[in-house]
Amino acid sequence: MVSAAIPRSFHPFDPSVVASTSVDVANSTFVMVSSKDKSYGLILSYVATHLCGNEDHRSFDFSAGKKVTSSNYLDEDEDTHNKLVAGVGLHKFSWQQHTLHCLRQEEGDPVGTGCDAIQFESLVLFAPRVQSEATLQAFIDAVVAAAEATKQGYFSISRWSIGGEYWDEGDLAKARPLASVVLPAHIKADLIADIDDFVGDDSKAFYATHGIPYKRSYLFHGVPGAGKTSLIQALAGHYGRNIYLLQPTHPKMTDDSLQTAMEQVPKKSIVVLEDIDALFTKNRRKKVEDSPLTFSGLLNALDGVGGHDGHLVVLTTNFRDQLDDALIRNGRVDVHVAFAHASPDQMADMFLAFYPRETRDRALAFADALVAALGPDRPLSTAALQHYFVTQRRSTADGAIANVDRVAIEIDARKKMAEEEADSDDDETEGDDKDDEGKDDVGANKTAP
Repeated sequence: MVSAAIPRSFHPFDPSVVASTSVDVANSTFVMVSSKDKSYGLILSYVATHLCGNEDHRSFDFSAGKKVTSSNYLDEDEDTHNKLVAGVGLHKFSWQQHTLHCLRQEEGDPVGTGCDAIQFESLVLFAPRVQSEATLQAFIDAVVAAAEATKQGYFSISRWSIGGEYWDEGDLAKARPLASVVLPAHIKADLIADIDDFVGDDSKAFYATHGIPYKRSYLFHGVPGAGKTSLIQALAGHYGRNIYLLQPTHPKMTDDSLQTAMEQVPKKSIVVLEDIDALFTKNRRKKVEDSPLTFSGLLNALDGVGGHDGHLVVLTTNFRDQLDDALIRNGRVDVHVAFAHASPDQMADMFLAFYPRETRDRALAFADALVAALGPDRPLSTAALQHYFVTQRRSTADGAIANVDRVAIEIDARKKMAEEEADSDDDETEGDDKDDEGKDDVGANKTAP
């Protein structure tokens, strides 16, 4: 951040941009905010929603979509929202009793070519009168504090904007109760005990005394649909923390971008790196050849994440056996949490969650009936089990027990559909190969003597 304490003859902006506006540069204080500063995206969002009504504001960046940045993290029926942030140009806005200006500007030429080009940006904030640095700093601090504030039972999800290099803040959403996430009792209890210990009052001092970065890292691994995402959401609500979602497989994610993203995460957040197995093989070779992110860059970002900000870092994967040992060693990943197919106890627990007036014996009877219907060759995810209960929401407990055969029928139908799609893809591939061979033959005939 650069303030107006620098010589008045130097301006970190083009004076002609504000020459014909109400900004009196000679009698104003200005502060420059880099796009790499954690306040950058927050300021853009604030300005867009607090514009002064008598000004003509024409430049906005517009985004439409779910309230969060990954469709996995909220129910599909959540309301969509349209989000505005201040675009390139000068904007007049209000904060408390102050009237301020914000200039969003591009710096230099784009780096890269075509769709891969990245345009670096900065903001310049203006306050009337000289020596008003305190006002501008108070505004920036207030915006950051508001973003870091959390509400018990609610959370927001933010996504890293690679082009602008700032966190795109999501709206608050109501979290699912922790009790609604059905996991083996000992796994959930051990995890909660570990997090409770980490967030305890004396924990930060212990980490500082021993020179250990104040963060706790977890690897959520196991079969799809077993509750990894649901648990992350529930933990966010339970501990009053917001989620900062990173997708390191993004084709523009560089070592520097990932490091910057980690450094800008607000205090006491949950940082999630999804599908960590999709990046590198067990021998550290890239799975996506044109990905600019390196293995060492990933490790450095994980080691430096947040420093002493009390973050919970969650890596997710369906294939732990594909991860390099260095990625998940002690100190880099503290706790491994396994997610498996639904066990009989989980079946019974979920039955009671949907039919809370029933007894444990009835729940166990449901589990026995479901296990018998599934047989030995049909593993069941907790997501599929929850789907079954949703379809039975108008049925009694007796009906849910009587209809368990439908679970097996749907599993078989989905398996058959997947096999047919795979066969269709194989046929298309073979057809393409034959077309290529035919073209080669035609070419050979044309050039043969």
